[in-house]
Amino acid sequence: MKQYLMEGIGTFLLVFLVVLISNNAPAGQAPLAYGAAVAGLLYAGRHISGAHFNPAISLAMLIRGGLERWDFPYYLVAQVVGSVFGAVLAVFLIRCGGTAEVVLQQHDTVCSFFAETAGAFALIFVFLNTGRVTENNAHQGIAVGFTVLAAVYALGNIAPATFNPALALGMAIVGKMAWGDIWAGLLGTTVGAAAAASAYRLLHDHEE
Repeated sequence: MKQYLMEGIGTFLLVFLVVLISNNAPAGQAPLAYGAAVAGLLYAGRHISGAHFNPAISLAMLIRGGLERWDFPYYLVAQVVGSVFGAVLAVFLIRCGGTAEVVLQQHDTVCSFFAETAGAFALIFVFLNTGRVTENNAHQGIAVGFTVLAAVYALGNIAPATFNPALALGMAIVGKMAWGDIWAGLLGTTVGAAAAASAYRLLHDHEE
């Protein structure tokens, strides 16, 4: 039960912070804050739930064999619930601050799919490989956070660049992402997760 609670809280905080970051951060600095949030939350939750806070990571861990089948649906439910609560609180505070309504952004579906696939692959490939070095790896948060930072800078003008279905859901609830963009993101992150888990198993199965 503790791991599900951690996944819900972590996803709540991630969505809450990133939505507010996307609304308030100076131009060009949002990816820095996004990467920092991912790194900090990963350190906070890694020893309890693995700190996925991302359905695509949970899927990759399931494929890799690092997450039990009966845990997977509960992780997803916790992440979705956390995402919804994080988005609702974030948009409430945005309006309390008197800022303008968030701007709806739309991206080309095909380009968005490939960008989200590539970004999710990079994020999850680093997550899987850095997570296996030691049981208490002190570098995983920094490695994953910097990967998110680089991927958002690289792909942010092509796609929403969330690389996380739970975050995409939260951004859509708030209005920072078109609902139509979610489908490319969901499919892209699923493909990216499967590809990253397959690459990991190809590289490390003989060592497991």
